[in-house]
Amino acid sequence: MIPILVPLFISAFRRANELAMAMEARCYHGSEGRTKMKPLKYSRRDINAYLIIALYLACIIVVKITLKLI
Repeated sequence: MIPILVPLFISAFRRANELAMAMEARCYHGSEGRTKMKPLKYSRRDINAYLIIALYLACIIVVKITLKLI
């Protein structure tokens, strides 16, 4: 696994550095006043998904605790 991960990380960091240098060369400053093309809006479905994930996680924790007690 290590022979695959090391070149992957090196490549990712090299690409990130090239992108940062290009943005700096173009005087890009992503500070206040920047807008997003598609603003994020939460709906009822998102809240329901968060609740389902939280309940699933709670169930997993309860099962793990009860299995350790047995």
